Amino acid sequence: MIILRMFLVSLVLTLIIETVVALFWKVRMPGLIVVWLVNTLTNPPAVLLAWQLVRLFPGISSLVIQLPIECIVILVEALIYCGFAKKEKWTIRHPGLLSVTANVISWSIGLMIRTFR
Repeated sequence: MIILRMFLVSLVLTLIIETVVALFWKVRMPGLIVVWLVNTLTNPPAVLLAWQLVRLFPGISSLVIQLPIECIVILVEALIYCGFAKKEKWTIRHPGLLSVTANVISWSIGLMIRTFR
């Protein structure tokens, strides 16, 4: 049950934060749906992989484990956003900057929450 809660909290916070960032980048419907779907696809595997690796390698800092995973997520999301950025109706401009900004802010807020709880 604790694991399910971890996944749910992480995904919900990610969706909220990255939606706010996307709105800042002027992403509107139907582009927001793409942001939600992309994050729903990338967040759970990233959280699972980080959680498992931290458990498998307790001597390695979780930060060292999370950063490469987050870089892969940024790349994957940027590539997906690039596919939609070519069509005007999707309102996704600057897909790389959107991915970097959204993920850095989301990850940073998550780190602060974990640090101060």
